[in-house]
Amino acid sequence: MRSLLAKFGVSSVALAAAFGLASVAEAPYSLIPQERPVSVLFFGDLMLDRGVSTRAVGGAELIAGVVPLARESDLVVLNLEGTITRNESVAVQDHNVLRFTFDPTLTQSVLGALGVDAVSLANNHALDFYAAGHEETRATLTRMGVASFGHPLNSQSISTMLVHDEWRICLVGYHELFDPSIASVVAEVARLKPVCDKVVVVTHWGVEYEAAPSASQVAHAHAFVDAGADLIVGAHPHVVEPVEVYRGRAIVYSLGNFVFDQDFSWETTHGLALSVRFSKNETRLTLLPLAIPRSHPTPALGEEGGRVLQAAGGVDTFILP
Repeated sequence: MRSLLAKFGVSSVALAAAFGLASVAEAPYSLIPQERPVSVLFFGDLMLDRGVSTRAVGGAELIAGVVPLARESDLVVLNLEGTITRNESVAVQDHNVLRFTFDPTLTQSVLGALGVDAVSLANNHALDFYAAGHEETRATLTRMGVASFGHPLNSQSISTMLVHDEWRICLVGYHELFDPSIASVVAEVARLKPVCDKVVVVTHWGVEYEAAPSASQVAHAHAFVDAGADLIVGAHPHVVEPVEVYRGRAIVYSLGNFVFDQDFSWETTHGLALSVRFSKNETRLTLLPLAIPRSHPTPALGEEGGRVLQAAGGVDTFILP
């Protein structure tokens, strides 16, 4: 479901540009506990080029199996694993070329059907078509009413604020691969903490296809929580990694794939969605297993879903203060 800003055609990116991110962060705001909860649904890596583009039929059909999950949530957030440009795809012609561009019409169909409110661009494909492609992507998302946050170099536009009812949910992107420094992210979390009801760091990190987080993932996640983050949600390994609770905050090291064409293993064709319900007195997290046959995500049930949950540690629900 669209955030309040997007509903009225104003993205949080535009808001930050108009007033300056520091101005937004320093604006007076009373953090009064909200009476009505807010729910946020997080998906992992969305890729709409290469094999996915040849399998997509109109876009909405691609993700029809998970649209009911999205409609149950107030806000929807995911990692956009590529650019949105009008450039011709190079990955379709040569699958060994890992430069992704998504057709704008296909992208709008998918994001619109899911009701996506914000996407992270803090990943290793956000500059696949260089600075021009990155800027075109951000501009296209703004026209779609979708906020973007995060930068592959952790250098600019790394956060956004989503407003739903009286809740202010702030999202900060972090990308480990190009520049592993966490200084800008830690500073941003600390700056946003006084003016946001919840601060979530959405990360792109770790080692591809590894079932356990790396030492740097653990160290960085703990630093983000120490700085004031309320939740860490990770992507990039393309497989599910465990969930950790540190100082009363959840760290979801990797949701795995959401929409991808990595059909070569069971692990890359299964992932998680994360449903988070923030309320006055608690945070409830629910892990929702997904199967991704031929790039079409659907809920994974029974033994199949249980196997996905085992990769995350075997627990599907966390209730935290």
